Amino acid sequence: MTDVRALARGRELFQQRAWAESYRLLETADRDGPLEPEDLERLATAAYLMGRDDESEAFQARAHQTFLARSDDEGAARSAGWLAFGLLQRGAMAPAAGWLARAERILDAAHLDCAVRGFLLIPTAIQRIVQGDPAAGHLVFTQAAEIANRFGDRDLAALAGHGRGRALIRLGNIAEGVALLDEAMAAVIAGDVTPILAGDIYCSVLEACQETFDLRRAYEWTTSLAQWCATQPGLVRYRGECLLYRAEVLQLRGKWNDAAQDA
Repeated sequence: MTDVRALARGRELFQQRAWAESYRLLETADRDGPLEPEDLERLATAAYLMGRDDESEAFQARAHQTFLARSDDEGAARSAGWLAFGLLQRGAMAPAAGWLARAERILDAAHLDCAVRGFLLIPTAIQRIVQGDPAAGHLVFTQAAEIANRFGDRDLAALAGHGRGRALIRLGNIAEGVALLDEAMAAVIAGDVTPILAGDIYCSVLEACQETFDLRRAYEWTTSLAQWCATQPGLVRYRGECLLYRAEVLQLRGKWNDAAQDA
């Protein structure tokens, strides 16, 4: 039987973003009895943020199968999308493509129109920009933003909005692009965005600041990223990126000793 107290406390600590302790309690509850897919998703998220990629993928795969078993097609597609996201971050392109295709097939078979379809557009949008076609990337990000607005999904709205901003900067429309990045970051700071996406948006915005040689904005967002990391006990992912960006910004500001310490 599932340890109800461990489960309840694990959920509470997850909301407080105490990743290591939340993971420990949720895993304890899972050993006593199989968890519901939503709790398996929480375990997968905590493991991911702790830098435990293999465990994260295993829990997400279990969540996917459990959603399928209870005929929750949207949940199954969502978990498949998160699996693809993690694999893309690790550079495992072929497995990621397989999970994306599976998620889309599930939604198509169920004739479901939902926010998950917007998330499935994001890798294509990024690919267009990486391949040197920011106009096409902006178009796909705009489609994702429209889906986010239709379903009121704040995660997707921030992700798509920041992507549109990156594309506009590549198109030479820097002022409008930066405004979209700042808007996405406002959602992150307000706590509207899930931590996995929040960390990625932080890092992407800092890359955009480097592209535009906006040292002031880079310093402000780097300081914000450091504060964001500091509020999450057990967070491993993004701390390295945070120190790297801090070192770069401090170097540009002439603070050589501080930059060397972070490096």
